[in-house]
Formats: sequence, C-alpha cells, structure tokens
Amino acid sequence: MGGGGKAKMDSVAIVVGALMAGGAAGTAGAASAAVTDAYEGLKAMVLARLHIVGHDNDEGEAYVSDALAQRTGSRAALTAELAHAGVDVPTLEAAQRLAGLLETHGHGRVIDVSYAKGLIVGDHAVQHNTFN
Repeated sequence: MGGGGKAKMDSVAIVVGALMAGGAAGTAGAASAAVTDAYEGLKAMVLARLHIVGHDNDEGEAYVSDALAQRTGSRAALTAELAHAGVDVPTLEAAQRLAGLLETHGHGRVIDVSYAKGLIVGDHAVQHNTFN
C-alpha cells in the first residue's frame, strides 16, 4: 500500500475515532450542545458516504449505533466499509471539528486503538508482552 493508502486509512481512523468519542460523550450525558450537533452532523455525513440515507433509516441508525457501541464485528465492518467508500474532505473536516470540540470541552483526545497490541491504560500498571 502506497502513501495514498496510508493517508486514506488515517482519514478513516480519524472519522471512526471521532464517531466513537462523540458517541461515548453523548451516551455519558456529558456532551454540550455543540458536541452533540457536531456528532449528529458527522454521523449523517458517514451515513450518506455509506449510502444509508438519512436518520429515518432505522437499519442505518442501528448499524452505526452498533459500531459506536464498540461491538467487535460492527466497528471493524464500519471501518472497512468507510475505507471502501472513502472519506471526502467535508467528512474529514467534520471529524476533526468534532475531535477539537471534544478536546475543548474536556472529553480528552480522540485516539483509535483498534489495531493496538498490548495496550494498557492507567497509573502504576505493569504489563509483560510476548508478540509472535
């Protein structure tokens, strides 16, 4: 995969990461109106990219909601389908805007760890890994 492929996957990771973080902030009830609006806008753009039209489509809403709930297969499927459909500039900008709002409103950074191996989070943690 060349440089264009990596950039494409980076864009997909940014969009999926922003969706995950925005969904988590909304579920926790901690999202401001600006975050909620940015999240809903990004979600609508992603549904359109995947040709799942509008928020009235229960199947599309359920699909994205499942992915945002981090169910193993759904998130991977969402990532793969978005990589196939491609991320246009407005969608990427909407994801970056949402990520910025989340950071500004104290929801931390958007980090995609879907491909991480041996991830550990927390203070004073010890981990010993052997990867084959």
